[in-house]
Amino acid sequence: TALDVIHTFLSDTMGSCVFFVGTYRDNEVQIGHAIFDLLQKLETSNVPTTKLSLTGLDRGDLNKMVSDALGLYPRICKSLSDIVFQKTKGNPFFVLEFIQSL
Repeated sequence: TALDVIHTFLSDTMGSCVFFVGTYRDNEVQIGHAIFDLLQKLETSNVPTTKLSLTGLDRGDLNKMVSDALGLYPRICKSLSDIVFQKTKGNPFFVLEFIQSL
């Protein structure tokens, strides 16, 4: 599989330098998914890994983002920010797309 190929490249000890960035949506991947097997194999092979968990913006940060984008005070943007949060759940990509569509 593709994950086996990735494991082979990343665990190569013959001096190759590879920087690999992999992503998955934790709300779409179940515990038994092959990605977790890959992570375990990499750990067993002593391949250094870093895991980052990214979350959406909270209402306050989203309001600051909308305020900055529009050049208005945050208190003026609050009702718009609430609507944007309802539509995007704080996902920064969706926030930008939604605001650009207005």
